[in-house]
Amino acid sequence: MDSFKHSCPFCGQHIEYTAGYCGKQMLCPICGKIVNFPAIPPSAGGTTLRVRRHEETCESRWSFDFFGFFGFLAPLQRFKHWSAVMICLVPFTIVGALLVGASVVRKQLGDAPAPPVAPSAQVDTNAWQKMTDLARADQLVQQRLSAVRRASDAVSTAERKRAALHAYWHPRRAPDQVTYASVTAQYQADDQAVANAEQALASARSCFSTAFSQYEKLGGTIDYSRQLP
Repeated sequence: MDSFKHSCPFCGQHIEYTAGYCGKQMLCPICGKIVNFPAIPPSAGGTTLRVRRHEETCESRWSFDFFGFFGFLAPLQRFKHWSAVMICLVPFTIVGALLVGASVVRKQLGDAPAPPVAPSAQVDTNAWQKMTDLARADQLVQQRLSAVRRASDAVSTAERKRAALHAYWHPRRAPDQVTYASVTAQYQADDQAVANAEQALASARSCFSTAFSQYEKLGGTIDYSRQLP
C-alpha cells in the first residue's frame, strides 16, 4: 500500500500516512497537536489543462448582423426592453429544460437495475497505534543518522590533527630529550583520539542499524541508509 508523508504544522515532524487517512485528523505523536491530512494524496495531483478563449475568434464568430441581414426585422432592433423580456423568459426556459431532462432520464433509467452496493471497508483498529509507532521510529532513525554524521566528523577532525603533527615533525628532529618526549606523547594522544573517534563511529552505526531495522518492520519506506556518510 502506498504511503505519503505530511509535516506537522506545529513541530515540523514528518508523519507517514496511507490513502485511507486522507482528509482525516490525528494527534501528532511528538507535540500532541491536531494534524489535518490532505484530502487528496500528493501523488494524486495531475496537471490541470486550461483553455484560453481567444476574444478575436469569439468576436468574429458573433459578428453576424442578424437585424441587418433581415431588413424587415430592423424595427425590433430599436426595442429598448429586450432585457426585461429575456428575464421573464429565463424561468420558463429553465423549467422546460428540467422537464425535458427528467423525461429523458426516466426513459433511459426507468427499468435499469439498482447498482450493486459496494462492501464496506474494514477499518484496522490498530491503525492509530501503528502510525504513532512509525512516526516515533522515523524520528529515532533521524536522530541516529545525525549521531553517525557527528561521529564521522569527529573521526575526520582527529585524523587531520594527527596528520598535521606528523607533517610538522617528520622532516625535523627534536632539539632535546624533553621536546622529543613531549612530541612522542602528543603522537600517542593523537593516535588514541583517532581510535576513540573510530570506536564511537562504529557504535553510532550499530545504533542506527538497529533503529532502521525497527523502522522498516513498522512499514517505513524511506531508505535512510543511503544518507549515511
